[in-house]
Amino acid sequence: MFLCNKRAYDFRPKKWQTGAEVSQNVSKNGQGVEKMNAVAGLRLADRLAHWPHALLAGHLLMLHALAFGGWQAPAVRLLWVVALGLFLIWQPFVAGERRISGRQAALLVGATLVSTLLLGPWLLLIWCGALAASIGGRVMGTEHRGERAGYLLAFGYLIALTVLGVVPEISPAARIDSGLRQTVALFLPMALPLLLLFPARPPQRKSGETFDLFYGMLVFLVLAVLVLGALAYMPIGGAGYVESLFKTSLTVAVALLIVAWAWNPRAGFSGIGSAISHYLLSLGMPLEQWLVQLSRESEQNADPALFIEAMMRRLAAAPWVLGIVWQSGEASGAFGVTSAHRHVCAVSELTLIVHFRHAPSPAMRWHVEWLLRLAIEFYLVKRQSQQLQRMGYAQAIYETGARVTHDVKNLLQSLQVLCYAATQPGDPAEVADLLRRQLPQIADRLKATLDKLQSPQVADAESIDADQWWSRLQDRYAHAAIAWRGGPLAGRQIPRALFDSVAENLLQNALAKRQREPGLVIEACLDGAGLGVADSGSPIPSAVMRGLLHEPVASEDGLGIGLYHAARQAAELGYQLSVAENQPGRVAFRLSPAP
Repeated sequence: MFLCNKRAYDFRPKKWQTGAEVSQNVSKNGQGVEKMNAVAGLRLADRLAHWPHALLAGHLLMLHALAFGGWQAPAVRLLWVVALGLFLIWQPFVAGERRISGRQAALLVGATLVSTLLLGPWLLLIWCGALAASIGGRVMGTEHRGERAGYLLAFGYLIALTVLGVVPEISPAARIDSGLRQTVALFLPMALPLLLLFPARPPQRKSGETFDLFYGMLVFLVLAVLVLGALAYMPIGGAGYVESLFKTSLTVAVALLIVAWAWNPRAGFSGIGSAISHYLLSLGMPLEQWLVQLSRESEQNADPALFIEAMMRRLAAAPWVLGIVWQSGEASGAFGVTSAHRHVCAVSELTLIVHFRHAPSPAMRWHVEWLLRLAIEFYLVKRQSQQLQRMGYAQAIYETGARVTHDVKNLLQSLQVLCYAATQPGDPAEVADLLRRQLPQIADRLKATLDKLQSPQVADAESIDADQWWSRLQDRYAHAAIAWRGGPLAGRQIPRALFDSVAENLLQNALAKRQREPGLVIEACLDGAGLGVADSGSPIPSAVMRGLLHEPVASEDGLGIGLYHAARQAAELGYQLSVAENQPGRVAFRLSPAP
C-alpha cells in the first residue's frame, strides 16, 4: 500500500496545471508518438529494402494466391494491396524507403483501390509481364553470378505462374488437367524459399544502372509472343494448350538463338548489332561524311579560325541543330538562334556550343560530343602547325640576324685594319692603292650581307672563280703575317658567300688567338680538296670541342656562333666544315665538299 502511494506521489505533477497546459502536453505527446511511428516505419522500410529477395518472394507468393482463382474471392483479393506494398519497396526505380508527399499518396491510394476493384486475369497477365521485364532488366545489370541466378529463379517462377496460372483463367480453350493445375498450385510455392538462399544486394537506385530499359522491353515482348503464340497455335494446329505452349516455346527459343548469333556472329559479317550501332552513332550526321568534310575543309582553309567556322556552318545545317556559337581566342562566330537545350564542348581556348531544337538524349549528346571533338582535333593540329611555322620563321630570322651580325663584325674588323693602315706613316700611293683594292670588296660584301635579310631562308649560291677569290682574300689580309699556300686553280668555281664566311671566321679567330699566344704561325691553303686554315697554337679544349660546329659555344673574342652558322651554311650548299687536326702545335680546320 505504501509502495503504491509512493509511486503515485512520484508521478504526480509538482505543480497544478491549467487545462490549456494539459491540452498542449497531450498535443506534444501525440506529435511525439507520430514521429516515433514515422521513424519506426522508415526503419522497417529500410530493413526490408536490404532484403530484396524476401520482398520479391513475398510478392510472388501473393501473386500465386491471386492467379490460381484467388482473385475471385473478395477476401483473397485484398492480398493485392499487400503485393503492391511489397513491390513498391522492392522496385528498382526509386527509393522504397523515401517519404512521399500528400498528392503522391492520394494518387497511390486511388490507383491501389481502382486496381483492387478491377483485379482480374487480364490485369494479372499485364502485371506479370511488367514484373518479368523488371526482373529481366535487373538480371542484365547484375555482375555477380549468385545474385543473377536468384533473379533467374524468380523469373522462371514468374513464367510458370503466368502460363500455368494466369493464362488458363483468361481463355476457356487454354485448359489444362485439373490435377496438374492443383499440383502446380500446391507445390510451386515451395521453390520460393530457395530464392532466399541466393545473395542479393540492395538496389542502388541513384546510380541509374540497376535497370536496363531496352532489355526489359525485350523480355516483355518475348513473354507476350510466347503467350499469344501459344493461344494462336491451338486453333491453328488443333493441339491442346500444353502442346501448343511447348511448341511455341521451342520456336521462340530457336528464333532467339538465331537472333543472338546474327547480333554478334563469330565469323562472317559484322552482325546486326554492329549495323544498329553504326546507324545510331551516325544519326543525322554520318561519320564518314563528317570525316570527308573535315578533310576537305582542312585542305581548303589553312587558317584555324576559318576552318572551325566552315565546319560549324556545315554542322548548323543538320536538322536537329537550331544554332551554333563558337569562340576561339579573339575570334568568334554564331549561326542560327539559341535555345534552352544546348551542349557545350570546350578544349583549350576553343569553346563550341550547339543548340538543339528539342531536348537531346544522352546518346545524342555523346554523338555530338564525338563530332565536335574530331573538329577540335583538326583545329588544334592547325593551330600547332601555325605556331610551328611562326617559330620556324622566327628561328630563320634569328639565325640570319646572327649570321649577318657576325659578318658585319668581320667587315668592321676589316675596316678597322684599313683605317689603321691609313694612319700609319708611309708612301701615300701605297695606302691609296690599298684602299682602292679593299673598299670595293668591302662594299660588295656589305651588300651581300644586307641581301641575306631580304631572303633569310635562301642560301647565297653565287659562284666565283677560285683564283680570283683567293687573290682578293690575300689582298684583304696582306697586312697580317699569314703563310699562303696552294697553287692556281684555273677554271674552278666556288660559292663566294660560303668561302668568304668560312675564311673570315677562321682567319679572324686565328688572328685573335695570336694576340693571346704571341709568335703563332697561321697558314691558309686552297687546293683542289677545298680550303684549309691552320695554326701552331694550343689545341681546342675538349669541353669546347664537343659542341664546336654543332651549336653556339662560349667564345673569348666573339659571339660564339660564327663557326656554328658557317657549318650550317656549308651543309646547305653541299660542303662540310670540320676540324682536321687538334693537337699541340697543330690546329687545323678544313672546308671541303661533302662526301
